Amino acid sequence: MTNFEAISARLYPYNVDDNLIAVACLDAELKTEDEYATGNKVSVAKASIDVLKQLIVLSSESNGGYSLGYDTDELRRRIHDIAKDNGLTDIADEFNATPTIEFLPY
Repeated sequence: MTNFEAISARLYPYNVDDNLIAVACLDAELKTEDEYATGNKVSVAKASIDVLKQLIVLSSESNGGYSLGYDTDELRRRIHDIAKDNGLTDIADEFNATPTIEFLPY
């Protein structure tokens, strides 16, 4: 399995343009054609999250007679899960849907 295929697997069930994955690989300093290794796990997760973030702003798209709709809450949950599973706590916290209570000073 290549890095490209690993990112595509992390994006499942979302189908995206191959160029988005290629750019995400470059941004994560991964070569698309290199064999995926566990040492690349966090970089692949970051690249996957970058692609999923782009889908949040779409919510839906149509092209050539077909259309796709995205549940942005589920996209946020997917980003949170990938980030949490890979120790990316800053990203996980950003996309955590659990309500929090903050106390303001007097």
